[in-house]
Parts: sequence; structure tokens; C-alpha cells
Amino acid sequence: MRRVCLILSFVLAAVVASAQEINFSRVQDMTIWYNQSLKTDKLNSLKLNYRNVQYGGAIAYNSVSAMFDMPLLSKAAKDKRNAGYFSLSAGAASDKSNQGILNNTLGLLGISYAIPIDKNETYLAAGFQGAYYQSRLNLNGVENAFGDQYDNYGPIENGVSNDRLANGWSYGHFNINTGLSVFNNSKHNKWYMGVSALQVNKPYTDKLKTDSLRLKMGIGVQGGYKYITSSEDEVAFYMILNWQGGAYRHYFDLAYVKYLSGVQGGAAVGFGLGYRYDDALVPNVELRYQKFIFGLSYDVNISSINAAGLKRNGLELSVRLDF
Repeated sequence: MRRVCLILSFVLAAVVASAQEINFSRVQDMTIWYNQSLKTDKLNSLKLNYRNVQYGGAIAYNSVSAMFDMPLLSKAAKDKRNAGYFSLSAGAASDKSNQGILNNTLGLLGISYAIPIDKNETYLAAGFQGAYYQSRLNLNGVENAFGDQYDNYGPIENGVSNDRLANGWSYGHFNINTGLSVFNNSKHNKWYMGVSALQVNKPYTDKLKTDSLRLKMGIGVQGGYKYITSSEDEVAFYMILNWQGGAYRHYFDLAYVKYLSGVQGGAAVGFGLGYRYDDALVPNVELRYQKFIFGLSYDVNISSINAAGLKRNGLELSVRLDF
């Protein structure tokens, strides 16, 4: 039981410290979560992600997310080069631990505008997001969750736990996020670079609006480069760097995609290796067929959590549809 509480405390601390840590490894599809201005194409896009993480078999949690983004353009305007455009995005995400102990949800709406700054499909963009985050804790069925309500003889009559994370604890708050970026969509070279500010309103995370429990603003830096050969093969590098207070989480990914010319309608297969700084190596594969992209990745833990006698692994599935 002590081991379960230790892991639960670790997960809770990480979640409270970062209220918009989506944490999926397919960063080329997740950029809009961190920076609304990074809608770098003129396609309607639906992105679905599922992630399962287990800590030593003692506790596990599942994360799911869905994002739909669309440019506000007519069909004819989508094919026009070097033309500015607005984009809208809507997303939802959820983290839920086993036994329903912890349940976090996030809803997001965003808008951005990209304006061309040269004649080679280079754009400067700005974006704005509003998001609502809610976290709930349910410790029904967890034995001896609050030790300060017990002594050597059993439960203390009328005892009240001093733990602010008492059973039934929950909070919700609004986040305001902004971002700027510059990106290029030329035929063989596609790249982007962005910077964003998350929780710029520094929301309170308790009902008493305690200053010590107020979220600090998060800062993010996003970057990516993709080279497309004449045979439609791709070599790409992506990164996301996030800081919030004293916490940080950085992710890097190197990918190669081979175009399969013999498949009617177009298809490709890709391989990549990601690195979550001081945490995990993430080998990944992807399959493309027409407008669909299917991705699979697996976390190989290299963090110091092994020193505590715990093993962690994570499996992630993703689907993307462009239309």
C-alpha cells in the first residue's frame, strides 16, 4: 500500500505542476496543443491519440486526446500559394489512473492567423487558446490512504485528515495560452519554429485561491525540419521544449519515411527514434495510406525511477486523417 501511495503522490505532483502536459510522443501532430499558431498547412485534420503507462504493475494510467483543426478557406483558396489564412482548432484530452483514483480532463478552443512574409511559402503566425482543465481525486477503496486519521489502535474518532488531497478533492480552472511562429512550406524543405506561453493568466488550483498553489506560467519552444526527396521520401527532426516553474520536459524525435510507389493511392512506411530528456527512449513506426497515418511508439525507460525499484513502460497509438 505504501508503494502505491508513493507512486500516486509522484503522479499527482507531476499533474499539478503542469496542467497542460499532453505528453504524447508524436510531436509533429501535437504542436497545436502547445502553440496554436503552428497550424502550418491548409488541410482539415483530425488527430486521435491513446497512451497507456504502467509503473511496476502497481499503478497505471491511460491518456486519450482528440484534436480537430481546420483553415477557414474555400476549396479554391486552399490551393492558392502565399495567401494568409485563419484557422480554428478544438480539442479534448483525458488522463485516468487505474481504479479511477485520478481523473483529469481538458477542453480547448483556439484560433490563429498566418500571413505570408515572402514569395516562397514562408509565413508568420500568431495564435490564441482558451482551455478548461479539471482534476478529480477518488480514493474510495484505497485502504489507509490518509495515515494521520489512524493511530496504533485504529481510526481516530472524528479525526480529520490534514492532507489537502483528501478524498473527493477536485479543482478546475481556465487557461489562456498564446503563441507565435514562423514556418515554411516549400516543395522539398518544410520547417517551423515557434514559441508559446501557457497559463499566462496563472490560474489558482484551489478553491481558497492560495498564492502558493497558483500555477506558474509555462514557456514552450517548438521546432521541426523535414526534407522531402524527389522520390517523396522524407527525413525529419522535431522537438518540443517545455518549462514551467522549476519543472521541465523536453522531447526530440528523428524520423525517416519511405514512400511506396507501387501502392495504388499512395502509401509509405516510417521509422523513428524519440528521446524524452532524462526519461525515456521512444522507438516508433508509422504507416501511411492515402489520407490516413497510423503511428505506434513504445517508451523504453532510462530515468532514475529504476533506482526506486520500479519499472515503467508506455505504449502509444495514434491516428491522423487529413482531408
